[in-house]
Amino acid sequence: MAFLDVQNTAFAGLIAGEPGPETAGYVAARAGLEQLQKGEPAADIATNVIQVPGKCGPTAVTIVRQKSLAGKKVPIVYYLHGGGWVLGSPTVYAAQLEDLARETGAAIAFPYYTPAPDQQFPFQFEQTYEALHHLVTHGDDYDLLTSSIALAGDSVGGHFTIALMQMALERSLPATVAHIVMFYPVTDTHKKLPSYEKYKDGPFLTEASMDWMIDAFLPNKEDRELPLTSPLTFLADSVLAQFPPTTVILSGSDVLLDEGLAFGERLCKAGVDTSVVRAEGTMHAFLTLKPIRESPIARAMTQFTAARLCRALGCSPAKV
Repeated sequence: MAFLDVQNTAFAGLIAGEPGPETAGYVAARAGLEQLQKGEPAADIATNVIQVPGKCGPTAVTIVRQKSLAGKKVPIVYYLHGGGWVLGSPTVYAAQLEDLARETGAAIAFPYYTPAPDQQFPFQFEQTYEALHHLVTHGDDYDLLTSSIALAGDSVGGHFTIALMQMALERSLPATVAHIVMFYPVTDTHKKLPSYEKYKDGPFLTEASMDWMIDAFLPNKEDRELPLTSPLTFLADSVLAQFPPTTVILSGSDVLLDEGLAFGERLCKAGVDTSVVRAEGTMHAFLTLKPIRESPIARAMTQFTAARLCRALGCSPAKV
């Protein structure tokens, strides 16, 4: 039985019996997740959408920052969305991006990568790296400070941060990654840890949904046994030791809990400055779902994350 706080318990009751995305199908799943996460734009936030050219593009990237910082160069947090490789638009993630921009004073860059199964591994990794490389090499065009950046992402997006860090090291990204933030990340796609069994029926994210989403992105099972796709098992210690300070925020009741804990442990053992926080009373996606994202623990995790990012990037919220 999952332990949930008042807000998470109420939401779990509302969605009880609703079909999962593996039953609803891609189109209905995307529409349903959009309704659960979509927010109205905030009056104090400026949003700019650019189109990044390239082999995988054009790729739309939304840059979100406080309006009071318009025209000023600010650090960048490159944010990778979750949604199970099936969803991710700036409007859906508006509130989460705005919160981080407001709490840090940084610009939050959000690439709208092509969902699976429309494209599959390794396309999305290449696409998001291509957009990241463009931003750090054209920072002046967008009033961005790019010598030192941060990577952040939730769920599948947390998985992407690990992959992008590997690619940045291998390809010598012309910027220093100063910090990584992972919210309840996927860290292994070829095996299941015990939390898969404990929370196989949710709340919210189920084992069947994860199986369906992994199949959409990685239809070839041999591709699941790589450092990019299953870093918990296959990423070498020598590479992991080169990761920057990392913050790992986990949901206490989540099929992904154990693999997040295990990856945090590997980071610690590799000597990486790592903070692993298990948010008890929460379900997967508690930082983006409208009915629960304003719970006390969700607000606390956003503030904690922002503080870690500010320390790494040397930024602070603009005075209003």
